[in-house]
Amino acid sequence: MSRTGYSGELGYEVWVHPDGAEPTWDAVWEAGAPHGLAPLGLEALELLRVESGLIAAGHEFDDQTDPFEAGIGFTVALKSKADDFVGRDALVERKTHPQRKLVGLRLDGNEVAGHGDCVHVGRSQVGVITSGVRSPILSANIALCRIAVQYAEPGTLVEVGKLDGHRKRIAATVTTFPFYDPDKTRPRS
Repeated sequence: MSRTGYSGELGYEVWVHPDGAEPTWDAVWEAGAPHGLAPLGLEALELLRVESGLIAAGHEFDDQTDPFEAGIGFTVALKSKADDFVGRDALVERKTHPQRKLVGLRLDGNEVAGHGDCVHVGRSQVGVITSGVRSPILSANIALCRIAVQYAEPGTLVEVGKLDGHRKRIAATVTTFPFYDPDKTRPRS
């Protein structure tokens, strides 16, 4: 059992051999019933992840995205690891001169941005949505977006392209993230 999780909430992860999964579930369920324990699905987990600004493989980063643009530059040991490694010079250059940055977006209206939707300023595409959800707690549609650094300043107005990216646009504003509990007080409680 570990006090970790991928939701931005105070949580616990229970790791158990498959043979013990069902009795463990039953025991946790029974013990949690008086406290209002409720199961949640992957869509709820995705919602909490995006509200908390937690990045996910295949969304905010992949093998085509450098760690600095993906928002995980802290994982690259450029200062603490003196040894050379393949790609070090390229990563130093990317850190020094980033081209894109991961930002939050708050969308106008009721339509959710989807993974891969283009982000425009005028006719120019300046970014791409990596994750988007409807946040009931914020009463807003929010998204994580990898955007050209020239447009990454909070308050910048952009448009999320739907359909072919030009025929339908959703107004949005660049914002900081995490969207909810930015000081991470809930998981530290």
